[in-house]
Amino acid sequence: MYRLLTILLILIAMPGWAQVIYHTGNEDPVETNHLPGLVLAGGRSDNNDAMQWMLERADGGDVVVLRASGSDGYNDYFYSGLGVGINSVTSIVITGPEDTESPEVLEILGNAEVVFIAGGNQWHYVNEWQDSPMLDLLNDLISDKQITIGGTSAGMAVLGEVVFSAEEGTVWSSEALGNPYHFRVKLEKDFLDVPFMQQTVTDSHYNRIHDDGMDRHGRHVTFMARMVADWDMDARGIAANEYTAIAVDETGKARVFGHPNFDDYAYFLQKYGGPPETCTQGEPLHWEQGQEALKVYKIKGDFEGTGWFSLDNYEEGDGGEWQYWYVSEGELVVVTDDDTHVQEPLSREKNMKLFPNPAADILTVTLAEPAMKAPGRNPEIRIFSAAGTLVRREIPADPAAVVHTINVSDLPPGTYILTVSSENGSFSKSWTKE
Repeated sequence: MYRLLTILLILIAMPGWAQVIYHTGNEDPVETNHLPGLVLAGGRSDNNDAMQWMLERADGGDVVVLRASGSDGYNDYFYSGLGVGINSVTSIVITGPEDTESPEVLEILGNAEVVFIAGGNQWHYVNEWQDSPMLDLLNDLISDKQITIGGTSAGMAVLGEVVFSAEEGTVWSSEALGNPYHFRVKLEKDFLDVPFMQQTVTDSHYNRIHDDGMDRHGRHVTFMARMVADWDMDARGIAANEYTAIAVDETGKARVFGHPNFDDYAYFLQKYGGPPETCTQGEPLHWEQGQEALKVYKIKGDFEGTGWFSLDNYEEGDGGEWQYWYVSEGELVVVTDDDTHVQEPLSREKNMKLFPNPAADILTVTLAEPAMKAPGRNPEIRIFSAAGTLVRREIPADPAAVVHTINVSDLPPGTYILTVSSENGSFSKSWTKE
């Protein structure tokens, strides 16, 4: 038969090597006319259209999935679930740094036309792959063999020149904006060398709301601010909402795939104004530059990947809209092309005001009426330190009240994040204790 389907589970028994290898398809590699490319996936259910695009780049060749945990979940999906003919799929679970030296792993990886990095925790990848033969080979495959490489969630996180390593776990936008040098804002450089990803940091799950009531936009901007402040980089950023995927061809044309009826957006950010005015340990980020600190192209995905943006020049695109983003004292603000200031769901300042700010003894919280209509549940007020530690939690007795006062005289001086949560959502704002 032209294709002999085999499914093998190989437990490598050689001393020091404990990786698990799952193989589906033909055992012998094939010669192909494959194409280079890049896929950046937002981190939830995989986008079938983008995955088909990726597999077609293999030209019937071999696909390798690299992961730190899990098993063969991608094997059948890639091999037979998307209707694209390929020679084989091999999933390799790298269980430790020693596995990156395994001859078996290096041989399988060297035959790949497509490599896909699964989700999980990117710190496993950064910590275990760094300075390894496997990482060297992967970079050679990208530059010399010109394979297509893709990743989702943590796999997307490691595809930029700069990587948010998550060494200390994830970081909330409130934490990062309130203190760009928060201990969880850990960045690494020079991991993978992927075309069009120079001076770029990625972020996935971009619309995910964390316990501080904010999505990931603010932390991504903070990563870029750190790139400018620490390394004097001409910082760029690429981000995808959870069900969105970005497919980049050999010319740098980045197409955005998603469901047109949902909030499946991709974002392409670039440093536009000067450097951050304030990017200092313990102080809220301030990066305004005439309200044009960053220039952003936002594209809604569809089934065909109609909307696109050029990673070759960061100037051309179609199907999206230009925005300007800036940060004022730890608050991210978006300016749309009609010059209207839009506070994204990061802090939704129109729903909450704090005064005085800075405060010494009493902090007053004023909420718009919609924020307080929470049938069956009183709003909850929480105060977090700049390090993300919960230092105060209060349940207002009157859910209909729009003004609350909090005695903060016992808190040490510093920067804090106040969050109000109800059934109608969460609203967060940074403030300073004198």
